[in-house]
Amino acid sequence: MDSACRNEGSAFFSNLPALVVDGFSASSGVGAGWMPVGYELDAFTGVGLATGAHSPAGVLTLDLKLTGWHRLHIAHNPVVRIWLEGETGYRELPGDSSTVGETEALCADFTSRRVCLAPVRGADCSREVTVFYLRAEPCAPPSAGHRNLVATNDGHGVFCHGIDAPEDLRRYLVPFRDSDFFRILWGTYGGGPLTLKPGSRFTDLDARLKEDAYYYDRDRVYGRSLFRMKEAGIDPLAVVRQATRAYGLELHYYFRMAAFYGPFPHVRWTTRFFAEHPEWRCRDEHGREVNMISYAFPGVQDYVLAYFEELLDYDPDGLCLAFNRGLPLMICEAPVIEAFRKRHGRAPRLPEECDTPEFQAVRFDLLAGFVERANRLVAKRGKALSCIVPRDFARSRQLGLDIEMMTRKGLFESVMVGAGHRDDPALAADLAPVLALKSGGTRVYGGGSSVRAHGGAWMCDFPEQARRMSAILDAGLDGGFVWDADVQGRNWPAWKQFGNRKVLERIMQGAWPKAQEHETRRIHDLVVGRYNPWHAY
Repeated sequence: MDSACRNEGSAFFSNLPALVVDGFSASSGVGAGWMPVGYELDAFTGVGLATGAHSPAGVLTLDLKLTGWHRLHIAHNPVVRIWLEGETGYRELPGDSSTVGETEALCADFTSRRVCLAPVRGADCSREVTVFYLRAEPCAPPSAGHRNLVATNDGHGVFCHGIDAPEDLRRYLVPFRDSDFFRILWGTYGGGPLTLKPGSRFTDLDARLKEDAYYYDRDRVYGRSLFRMKEAGIDPLAVVRQATRAYGLELHYYFRMAAFYGPFPHVRWTTRFFAEHPEWRCRDEHGREVNMISYAFPGVQDYVLAYFEELLDYDPDGLCLAFNRGLPLMICEAPVIEAFRKRHGRAPRLPEECDTPEFQAVRFDLLAGFVERANRLVAKRGKALSCIVPRDFARSRQLGLDIEMMTRKGLFESVMVGAGHRDDPALAADLAPVLALKSGGTRVYGGGSSVRAHGGAWMCDFPEQARRMSAILDAGLDGGFVWDADVQGRNWPAWKQFGNRKVLERIMQGAWPKAQEHETRRIHDLVVGRYNPWHAY
């Protein structure tokens, strides 16, 4: 076949070396750089491009000579980076190593624009890749979208995967352009008070950059990534703010309320603030210290609010309190006991009264007092205050969080419901209590995570995911919430439109097009015939 052929409205590019700008020069082998790889599929033959892990292969620029809007699909494995020449971010696309299948890569006006391909390369990760072909499908420019979905990125895992440059951060935001997602909740390096802002009082990298404190390999990658950013003078939170503006996304920095300490093997999470203030830690009903910071102490509240002031200096659209990680935030510390004494004229009888409604109400009010302070702070700066809460409201009340009371008071602009540890996925089906949070004028987004440890609300097959999102919209919620939205994989072309009822209907009816996959008959010198030598090694 030629480098491009027409078939049912699409242009197939199956001779990739012929498209390389300024000509393609093959290496002596995949370990030495890019080399051509001939193949035969069930539908056509072609010549792709491949390179091995840790080879010196860099960026290849391809001129497809396309005009107008197209969706560009790529057939590759196991992972590739792709972008349009001149862009400051890229898509990093996983592939299926068991087949030659397509993934939607880009949707853009390709007039006078060239495509860039690159293997995954970095100080901490270097991967192999084979690119078989590209397919360009003409399309209309994307609509504005329904803008009713909210996503999170924990702001921590990105460093665990390796960060070498600002574009490595932007790749986590590029996919949300022209989607139904209107807001990104970006975690502040896992949620704790941490910054690379020069001169900040919250620069607390000592424990994070000491490799003798690491248990997991990914923690070493995390520390090295932060160190590279620090040495290069790059502020990741500033990069995220710039990128969200460029891509038309609202940004709320989200803060994990208890992210000061983590038990072994998470020893790197012991912050300086936690270490220096044992007097501000939680105490249980028996008076024993619990390794969690207590928000019952004004000093803790003042410290966190000062950190919020610094986050607001980046000019985000708001801040988000992540209550779905780390409850309780206070137990039986001295300020809690004193507040009980003032309300009831006596000291509580402990441990017997620890979980009584009377004691819980004291915790509710103390935590609400902190939220009121945070609300005033962001309002003074003209910003919004949002939060993430577990779906199990009853369990949250046992742990000191009364989200129903807070929304009645109008303390939050919006609430994202789901992704709490051990949330029962079945709770996602009972949306009446979630809908009730709107009574104070709060916007409410339902959903959760596709990870079992965080409740698994989206941990189901594709049609069931669509049914759950449809139920969220039918119930009258303001939209959907996806914790760690970047894990949706090859279903992303649909997921980015999951706020669109027409798309959901197509998926539920089985009418959404399946990804194109091919039977492989030959790759390089491997011929798959009657006598298949695939397992001869």
